Amino acid sequence: YCVVRPCGLNDDWPEGRPLFSQGDVAVGRTNRADVAGVLAACVSEPSASGKTFEMLSLKGYPAPRSLAPALARLLPDLPRPAAGAGGADSSGAEWKGPLPLEEGAIAAEYAVLQQLLPGEAQDATALEMGRTYEQVDKGEVQARE
Repeated sequence: YCVVRPCGLNDDWPEGRPLFSQGDVAVGRTNRADVAGVLAACVSEPSASGKTFEMLSLKGYPAPRSLAPALARLLPDLPRPAAGAGGADSSGAEWKGPLPLEEGAIAAEYAVLQQLLPGEAQDATALEMGRTYEQVDKGEVQARE
């Protein structure tokens, strides 16, 4: 298995370079074509197996020839001994989700990814469900208190 979690799926976002993140801190946008390309690549890429990650697309950069190096850098999910038959894989380990990342690693990744927020204001605190970063830039959405 491989779990790909696209960020900000947007049909108007241009195709770009897929970026991967772990730790549930990714922000940004992607489009259906980039997601489809990543999914298709993950099917035949051994280094994608057993991993959960977020993806976004960096517009203005071409996709790499191979996603293998970026996928190889991701940490595998953490299996734990199976308590029962449910959810166990062929090794007898039960999937318990992504490998926990150290707090410092998550903070560093978050700091980098915040710089990739779409829009000029780059204020994730002002974004609400159903709103866009462009609306934040135009002042149509106020920051939450």
